[in-house]
Amino acid sequence: MKINFNWGTGIALSYIIFVLGTLLMVFIFMNQDVGLETDDYYAKGLEYQKQIDKIERTNQLNEQLDIIQKKDSIIFNFPKIFESEKISGEIYFYRPSSNTKDFKVKIELTNSNQQIFTNKLDKGLWKIKVDWFANNQNYYNEKIIMIN
Repeated sequence: MKINFNWGTGIALSYIIFVLGTLLMVFIFMNQDVGLETDDYYAKGLEYQKQIDKIERTNQLNEQLDIIQKKDSIIFNFPKIFESEKISGEIYFYRPSSNTKDFKVKIELTNSNQQIFTNKLDKGLWKIKVDWFANNQNYYNEKIIMIN
């Protein structure tokens, strides 16, 4: 049996391959997990001015929060100007690639205004968001770290 391959057959095969490829891509992309950063992003967007105010207030401090990444720990050195003040708040570990790995830790400082986080983080990119309160003011810091 001889197959006659001419221009018409080539064009028909091209269309068939194109349609099958398109359908395959649609199937693959429709089955991808699309996790939003937050479920209530609209309400969070409206409250962002408060966040901007916290960041500006934090940038005006003479001494900044220092986040140091060591091999097996992350050290948070809070400003010494607040040593006599009670510092409270949360440290939010945000994983951009998977919102199921996000978690929060309450700020509990040592006598030297430090908090040491020793739990093992998964390898990859993490954004650390520190939302803290001292001297009747709210402050906010962020740092991106890479765990190897």
